[in-house]
Amino acid sequence: MILDCQNISKSFGVDEILKQVSFHIEEHEKAAIVGINGAGKSTLLKIIVKELSPDEGEAVFAKNRSIGYLSQYQDVSGEQSILEEVLSAKTDLIQMEEQLRDMEHQMQSANGDDLTRLLEKYNQLNHEFELRGGYMYRSEVTGIILGLGFKEADFHRPISELSGGQKKRVLNYYYL
Repeated sequence: MILDCQNISKSFGVDEILKQVSFHIEEHEKAAIVGINGAGKSTLLKIIVKELSPDEGEAVFAKNRSIGYLSQYQDVSGEQSILEEVLSAKTDLIQMEEQLRDMEHQMQSANGDDLTRLLEKYNQLNHEFELRGGYMYRSEVTGIILGLGFKEADFHRPISELSGGQKKRVLNYYYL
């Protein structure tokens, strides 16, 4: 199972957009969400990528899986590079990595009980970092950018220099 959506409901005021939507997607399956304007397709996708909370139900991904989401609308402001923009989806892992490097620096001057506590905390954080793909996120990001059709030489190009289609690919690609 890649994605399991169970009993997702969402209303905006008195307008019930989604009611008890359930489905799952297995490995190697392809899926499409089709419907008329206003049927709730974008709302469902926003719930799946955790951009919006459901009133009821939940969307659960298999561990170590990610999803790409290309929104209808894009924010084209900012001077971030392609690499910075894609890395921004990995902020939690980047912060964990920074904490680990800081602890490594602290361990150089710690001793006794302080060193023992620091080592225990370091081992716990390092284990979580590893489970969440922390040692692979940089190569994953590189693969994603290349998969979006860019070359390594493009990684540091500002988003503002890209064409409309390129901006859309970069600015709306989200990871879970």
